[in-house]
Amino acid sequence: MPYLILKNSKAFYEFAKSVFGATEQYMARGENDKIMHGEIKIHDAVIMFAEASEAWKEKPAGMFIYVKEVDRIYQTALNKGAKDLMKPQQQGYGYTAGIEDPFGNQWWIVEGGKE
Repeated sequence: MPYLILKNSKAFYEFAKSVFGATEQYMARGENDKIMHGEIKIHDAVIMFAEASEAWKEKPAGMFIYVKEVDRIYQTALNKGAKDLMKPQQQGYGYTAGIEDPFGNQWWIVEGGKE
């Protein structure tokens, strides 16, 4: 599972909830309600993340994730500030799209798979 180190981890959590329907698995909050260690679940995928600091520099990632509705998630992500990497289209491995969230993470969303 990926472990992301992000500036504004709380905003990342809100983005993941609103775009992917992520649910909280675990949250350890620190000063000013910053998320010092978080775990979210999107379908059966777990993503860990934490707030960047002097000791832990920012480290976004690229992720490939199965979803139920590529078009809806793609559009919601763009509406929430994500950048388009690839418009929804049929590929040999399925109906897919690519976005980069406001935190520098790249998401390759693919319809189907194990949800």
